[in-house]
Amino acid sequence: MPHARTQHPNALLTPKHRRRMVDCVLVDKWTIAATADRFQVDAKTVRKWRDRYKAEGEAGLLDRSSRPHNSPNKTTPKKQAECLRLRRKRRWGADHIAHEVGLAASTVQNILNQAGAGRLDQGDRATEPVVRYQRERPGELVHVDVKKLAAIPDGGGWRTHGRGARPKRSVGYRFLHSAIDDRTRLVYSEIHDDEQAGTAVGFWHRALNWFADRDITVERVLTDNGSCYRSRFWLNYNAAAGVVVKKTRPYRPQTNGKIERFHRILLEEWAYIRPWRSERERQAGYRRFLHFYNHHRSHGALTWATPIGALTSLTGDNLPEDHT
Repeated sequence: MPHARTQHPNALLTPKHRRRMVDCVLVDKWTIAATADRFQVDAKTVRKWRDRYKAEGEAGLLDRSSRPHNSPNKTTPKKQAECLRLRRKRRWGADHIAHEVGLAASTVQNILNQAGAGRLDQGDRATEPVVRYQRERPGELVHVDVKKLAAIPDGGGWRTHGRGARPKRSVGYRFLHSAIDDRTRLVYSEIHDDEQAGTAVGFWHRALNWFADRDITVERVLTDNGSCYRSRFWLNYNAAAGVVVKKTRPYRPQTNGKIERFHRILLEEWAYIRPWRSERERQAGYRRFLHFYNHHRSHGALTWATPIGALTSLTGDNLPEDHT
């Protein structure tokens, strides 16, 4: 079908000027060569517009779409649907989706843009240049932090019933204590009712044992300056365990960026991925998500390996899948 483009009305060879050129040939009986010289174009251009006008009338003088009739390399509808499914379900970026489905990141971004899903618009993003680093061996540095989330009342919260629903009695908060290995991105995490020093140390004791079961000896732990990590209990425990305690710079969460990134993944791919109907249901989903994260979720920083896959490639051990 003809396709009109926006052009300057007096530009050379707009539909109006093409009609004048055609009239010179068909009405005034100019030769092709003379008409081409008059309009400063090639003779084959004059023939092209003459023939189109004779075949289609005025519509033949309009610009046509440059889109090819056939696109054998066009992304299949099935692939496009898979890209959109991963966007909705996992809230992944174009580069991650591209790796999973075997397309170019630019192709995936175009698919997302055309479907109106090109932007997540979830929270603020750091505006400073990203400087990434990675330790050489598993356990050399483990990042630890706590993420605070509002608990969900039985029957679901406002995401289930809507903002206009009558508010239920507050059921408090839950605290996600998490430890992520800098080299492999392997994560151990638990949900607790507080972030007191005793809770933090108990979690860290179980995390060390969990990493040890995977042949990872933790050498250093990096935390923020939260009260539980400044407590004598925390410092004494790590001294006895032979773990060097490191602290982030005050007011600089980027220093602990890997655990902060994990928390963002939690919000986008677990906490707010669906309207949970109870805290018990959400916590069951969290256990499944941790298994998926460690064993099945590929990471661009690991050249698209999973955390367990990265650990296996470094140690040579084929570790069994767990459900922690």
